[in-house]
Amino acid sequence: MIKKALPIFLVLSLFLGSFGPANSLAEESYDIPTYHETNKLLTDAALAHNIPPEIVKSLAYQESGWNQFKDGKPYVAPDGGIGIMQVTNDPRFDEELLKTDIKYNIDAGLQKLDEKFRGVDGKLPTLNHNDRDILESWYFAILAYNGRVEENSPLKLTTDGSRNEDAYQEKFFKLMNDSFYIGMDIHPIPFDFKPEDFTYSGAPDHLLSFTKPNYEIPVHLLHKTEHKFTQHDILLSADSANFREAPSSLSKSLKKLPSGEREAVRVLDKSFVYDQSNQYGLADDKMRFRQYVWYKVEMQDGRTAYTASSDLKHLGKRLYGKTRYDTAVSISQEGWKDGADTVVLAYGEDFPDALAGTPLAYQLDAPMLLTKVNSLPDPTKAEIERLKPKVAYLLGGTGAISDTVAKELKSLGIIEINRLGGKTRFETANEIAMHLPNKGDKAVLANGRNFPDALTIAPYAARNGYPILLTEKNQIPAATATILKGFNKTLVSGGFGVISENAISGLKSVERFRGKDRFETNADIVKKLKLGNEQAYVATGYNFADALTGAVLAAKNNSHLLLTRPTSIDDPIKATILEQNYDHFRFLGGKSVVGVENELGKLIN
Repeated sequence: MIKKALPIFLVLSLFLGSFGPANSLAEESYDIPTYHETNKLLTDAALAHNIPPEIVKSLAYQESGWNQFKDGKPYVAPDGGIGIMQVTNDPRFDEELLKTDIKYNIDAGLQKLDEKFRGVDGKLPTLNHNDRDILESWYFAILAYNGRVEENSPLKLTTDGSRNEDAYQEKFFKLMNDSFYIGMDIHPIPFDFKPEDFTYSGAPDHLLSFTKPNYEIPVHLLHKTEHKFTQHDILLSADSANFREAPSSLSKSLKKLPSGEREAVRVLDKSFVYDQSNQYGLADDKMRFRQYVWYKVEMQDGRTAYTASSDLKHLGKRLYGKTRYDTAVSISQEGWKDGADTVVLAYGEDFPDALAGTPLAYQLDAPMLLTKVNSLPDPTKAEIERLKPKVAYLLGGTGAISDTVAKELKSLGIIEINRLGGKTRFETANEIAMHLPNKGDKAVLANGRNFPDALTIAPYAARNGYPILLTEKNQIPAATATILKGFNKTLVSGGFGVISENAISGLKSVERFRGKDRFETNADIVKKLKLGNEQAYVATGYNFADALTGAVLAAKNNSHLLLTRPTSIDDPIKATILEQNYDHFRFLGGKSVVGVENELGKLIN
């Protein structure tokens, strides 16, 4: 949902209240804000309007050179454009305030840009899913800000279909590309423009119209704003990056990477800080080239430092806590920020119930939280209070989750409690399967005594409504075998050493996924069972808790799970990452269990 624009004169009144008449109104002389102050004004206003600050700062620079005033007077261009955003021809805005109040002028300009993006005054072509945080998504809004006229056609007005480098938006993205703060190779944007995509009215208006409603560009070629990194994001530094003691390139260097080397770092604070080079006596006219911001990060050696946003590429985010219960809460907070109507609880010290419950939790759009047998851990209890659910599902019999826990849930305001459990793990899986709201035509069969091979098929099973049933190595329990007969096909997760050929001989249609170890099996599943390929979830292959609570979130985001060793990635998983073109990751668990971000960053880079 698009955030409602905040009135900038209220948000920033304390910051730049002095940017008005320096003397009496009769003298009409105005204080000119420094480049550092203007950078902050533009950045804060951009975030308030949910527009990438890189877009806003480049637009203001292309329009006016960041000039609200010149020689102490309001800046009005020969064509009538007013102030820093060159706002004109709009009776909604007070002309005097546009001239004299820089915050008002910025707010007016961003209101107009936002309206262009949303198609308020006429539908514009979109890029992919029209993500506001993607810089390239603003290409047509920038065009329209200057005017939907023939001279801004993305292609030259000839039959050869060559790119129109003189178009306003093309010059805009070249300016952005060549500026000192963006740190991205963003120009030219690889749109597949064709002459038939555009029509022209000719004289007297010379208007441009669009015939193609949407363009697709591969995600890995696009660029997100660098001003929205947040706590626990994993970022990949620039080649030979210099990590600083303070947020300025003039401060002391704590570490300089060798040429050709990058490093994955973790963001420590919830937001960025502004460049402080002005505090080191840097001349103001050079501050306009320091439009980047800085992040406080944890380096690979554990030390903290600052690094500039222009040196960073988003690699993923770490979802973790001190214990498996805390990590499950972190995963819940990531996927269910606004609460949940339902929660699913599983015993935290064993895997089978949580594994079988993954499709159920996905279909209920419920986070999976972990509990002890006789009590809710404090982190789980606090998360339930935050989520405010009315319904809970308990996976397993009273030996796994006691009635004492059910009473605690009722005391937290949960009205309806459903228990899905049997005497054994196999019976519990069967009970869960029978209660899936929507069942597909296939079922998954996994070893009920060992978890690795089953972990990575869980998101796929959940996404497709396939129940996960459990078996012994050499024999399928009779009740489970009966349930399997009701499905057209069984997907067997694991090799012959996990589920024997004899065990599945009575099934009518079987597809097996296997490898020589858990990592090869993981790779086989990801290769053959397609989900989205924009991001993957990374979890340890030697424990189950983080992967299983994360599997529900992975399914929600149409993503696969990848298994890894604590400090290294096996070759089958490396090959899978490259084949699937993954470039963003969610790391499930702390660095001690999933500490492969540096290796992963080097791999995809």
